[in-house]
Amino acid sequence: MGESLLWRRDVIGASDAPAIVGVDPFKTAGDLWAEKTGRVPTDTDPERSPINPRDLGSALEPLLLRAAVKELGVPLAPQVWFRHPDAPLGCSVDGLALDATPPTLVEAKTCGILNRPSRLLAAYGDDGTDEVPESVLVQVTHTLVVLAAQPELPPIRHVLVMALLGDGRGLRRYHLELDPALAEELVGAEVDFWRNHVEADRPPPYDPPSLSTLKIWRRRRDAPAVAVDPVLMLEWLRARAVAKQAAANEDTCKRFLLAELRDAEAGFCEHGRITYFPVTRKEHTVKESTSPSLRYYEPKGEAA
Repeated sequence: MGESLLWRRDVIGASDAPAIVGVDPFKTAGDLWAEKTGRVPTDTDPERSPINPRDLGSALEPLLLRAAVKELGVPLAPQVWFRHPDAPLGCSVDGLALDATPPTLVEAKTCGILNRPSRLLAAYGDDGTDEVPESVLVQVTHTLVVLAAQPELPPIRHVLVMALLGDGRGLRRYHLELDPALAEELVGAEVDFWRNHVEADRPPPYDPPSLSTLKIWRRRRDAPAVAVDPVLMLEWLRARAVAKQAAANEDTCKRFLLAELRDAEAGFCEHGRITYFPVTRKEHTVKESTSPSLRYYEPKGEAA
C-alpha cells in the first residue's frame, strides 16, 4: 500500500491500473489522466478527513504482513519499489516471500472498515479461494508483471492476499496465480493509455473525469475560451430544465402530503410510509439546528 509520491506521476502504479481498464469503483480513467498530467492533486496529497481508508490501510498493513509471515512460515523481504525497464510501469510491494515455495507476492488489503462499499465486500469470496474484486486482481497482475522484469528476482507467479474485511468475516486469505493472458492484455492497455493520453495530453474520451475531479481541476485564468460540443451544451440545458421542473413538482407534492398529515408526524398508504420528525443537524460551519424532515420508507407489508 502507498506508492512513493516521488515517482508516482512518472509511471503507472499498481493502484492506477484498475482505472485504466474500468474496474476501479472510485476512479475513472479520466481521473487518472488528470492526476498524471498534473491537473489535479494526486490522492497521495494530504486528505481533508482526519481518518480515511488509505490511512487506516497503512496503519493496519504491518499487522496483516505479520499474519502473512505466520501463514507462509518465512520472513518477508523489506518493502521496496520497482520500475519496469521497458514500459512506463512501476509498483511498490507490500511484501515478498522469496524463500517461500513457491516465491510469493504478499498484498495487504482492508475493505469496509470505515465504510461499507458493498460491491467490493461482496466480491471477496470464501477464505482460501481466489475470489477477490476485479480491482485487486488487476493490481496484483500489474505488480507481477513489473516483478517479472526484475533480473535479480526469482520468478514470482503466486500471490497471497491478506484481507481484513469489515463485514464480520475478519481476516481472510486468498491465493492467486499469474494469468499470462490477462497480464498481456493489461500491459497493452496501460501502455496505450500512457502513450495516447498521458504523453499525448489527451483525455480518454471513453471514460471522462468524474465531477469530483472536475471540481478541483487546476484551471488557468489566462487560458482562452474554447469551443465546446453544442450537442452536450443543449443536453445539459435540457437536463437542467428537467431537474428544475422536477424540483418544483417535488415541492408541490410535499406541500399536499404535509397538509394531509395535519397534526400527525407519520402517514401511510399502499405505496409506503412517510414521517415528518425533527432532525438535528450537528454544528460544523453553521450553528446546530433542528427542523422537521420528510422521509419515505418503502412498504414492507400491510400498513398498520
